[in-house]
Amino acid sequence: MHSLNQYVEIIPLLTTFGTAIISCFYELGKRWQDFIIGLLGVLFVFFAYLFFTEDFTSSLAVHTLFDIRYNKIGMFTGGLFCLSLFIGLFPIRKSMTLNSNFLFFIAGGLGIILANNLPTFFFFWTFQRALPGNGFLRDAVHKESTVGATYIIQHLLTFFCFLGLLYFANQQGLLITPMTEFPASFFTWPVLLLSFIIIYQIHGIFPFHSWVHDLVERSTWYEFSAIFLSRAGVLLFVQLLLPTLKHDPDAFKILLLSLSIISSIYWSFRGIMEKNLNRTANYFYIAQASLLLTGLQADMTAAKGSYLHMMVISISGPALFSILSYIEHTFSMKRSSQYYGFAQYYPMLATLFCLFGFCMIGVPLGASFVVEDLVITGLLEYQPYLGLGHIIATCLNGILFFLMFTRLFLGQSPYSMPVTNKDMPLSQMLPYIIALIMLILIGVLPYLFLEKITW
Repeated sequence: MHSLNQYVEIIPLLTTFGTAIISCFYELGKRWQDFIIGLLGVLFVFFAYLFFTEDFTSSLAVHTLFDIRYNKIGMFTGGLFCLSLFIGLFPIRKSMTLNSNFLFFIAGGLGIILANNLPTFFFFWTFQRALPGNGFLRDAVHKESTVGATYIIQHLLTFFCFLGLLYFANQQGLLITPMTEFPASFFTWPVLLLSFIIIYQIHGIFPFHSWVHDLVERSTWYEFSAIFLSRAGVLLFVQLLLPTLKHDPDAFKILLLSLSIISSIYWSFRGIMEKNLNRTANYFYIAQASLLLTGLQADMTAAKGSYLHMMVISISGPALFSILSYIEHTFSMKRSSQYYGFAQYYPMLATLFCLFGFCMIGVPLGASFVVEDLVITGLLEYQPYLGLGHIIATCLNGILFFLMFTRLFLGQSPYSMPVTNKDMPLSQMLPYIIALIMLILIGVLPYLFLEKITW
């Protein structure tokens, strides 16, 4: 049984890295990308099965330099990672062509999620950022620039902060110790500072947010999601810092909570001022994700709300991107207009887009309604003005969504073609419908999900 568990545990990395390497030698065709999307679905079932198998324990060796280990937060995040990409990609698989580099994003993301110690996390983080998935090697060969200067600079900043963190861990004999087992004495001021720079830079939090602008400009939504959905910032925070959060200085914690809220407000304003709908959707998504860290840094009530929020963003975000991508592929949006009036051409997709957005911004019976209640309650109990700041940030997120929906689906269409129904077939929408049912269940019966959040 021991060897069987070991074989089972390497399946996610073996399958994703294997297909990524094969894609370097063979052109990525439609059948191949169908296989990739199917693989995401299979991996979701795999993670979900392990997550709900209460007696499952990881059999891989601990306290080794390369340490992959299955714990509840890893299985939870791994399942969300695969499910979210599957929901976004499956309905539009016939109208898009995946880049072969996408496989490296998936493989690197799963490595980050399953990493059990700092060296392993650092290795996969560097792999996902610096190897073919991001085009750095391609740039060196072809002398082409596909990433902006701020992306490279902030990547290097995080790289050196990681080296500093590894140095401090090695000095105390904790280099290969699982992150959840670090003693509170390890978290001195230099370690806290390096840790939060890494986490905030990875997660696009002000003032370490500039790299996001480069990524939004140059990456397709699914590549952007594969980087962002690995939840590297949240995952590292949970594994590294949450167990010792009670030992952090209050002033330091309040500063970091404030930065998360300010970052969400900043991204909302950027989205409100943005004219390009794709970038607006990205900014809306990042503004929501910025609020994840506010709950995790307050108390355990707010932290549970943040885990549900992670589910909501991971499911709703790619669904919104996917619907927008389908409309772009079936209807030319090259003509700049204040309003596009697509509701008359895509009535069902407009409804789904609206419902997914409602689930994200906290409308009653939507998933985020429970999320915001938990997070805001925890913040108000900890520091009332932080709870107020979170409410303001959430309101701005809602305004941004309504502006985005209004511009995309309402108003007078600038196109003169006759009105015809261009909705995708109902069978093609099935992943959206299942995802929406799940989000409504989170809003109506949150205890079904909260009782499984035991880490």
